[in-house]
Amino acid sequence: MDRKTWDRLVSGAGALIAVALLALGAAAIYGGSFGQDNVRDRLEPEKVVFPPFEAMSEAEQAELGGFAGQQVDTGSEAEAYARYIEGHLAFVNDGMTYAETSNAARAEGISEDEAAELQGKADTLFKGETLRAILLNAYGWWTVSTIAVFAGYAMVALGVALGVFSMLGFRHAKRAAASV
Repeated sequence: MDRKTWDRLVSGAGALIAVALLALGAAAIYGGSFGQDNVRDRLEPEKVVFPPFEAMSEAEQAELGGFAGQQVDTGSEAEAYARYIEGHLAFVNDGMTYAETSNAARAEGISEDEAAELQGKADTLFKGETLRAILLNAYGWWTVSTIAVFAGYAMVALGVALGVFSMLGFRHAKRAAASV
């Protein structure tokens, strides 16, 4: 196989891969942006806001102080607010989860008053753990979407670079044909 044919084959394959990278990159950027917008569109109407810095405990200030007073409308803020809720749930029933508290409320041999108190704590834990799960789900989708956006930009950049190399390869093929 002569140099001209080889250059055209390699450059043609590179051009096809470049077009595929550009298309996939654009789709990834669109999909990632859609995912981030979707998460933001679901979080904003809930109007979840971190408490002011002064209202946070010292531990909360150290861990979450940077979010003080902000509305939760991104994945990273959703994850941080989920940690904020987790810290408060730990005090509801000495660190027990909803499942543990609910089971304790239904255990045999406890008084009606004790069962009612535990059931109230179980209700609070259920609501808190459900909200945490929703926020962590938003964080997960935000993270996947962000990765898609960055991967898309990388694919577009690689597609452009490969396209330039393919054009240079076709140019070289012309020169190789002319010099023969």
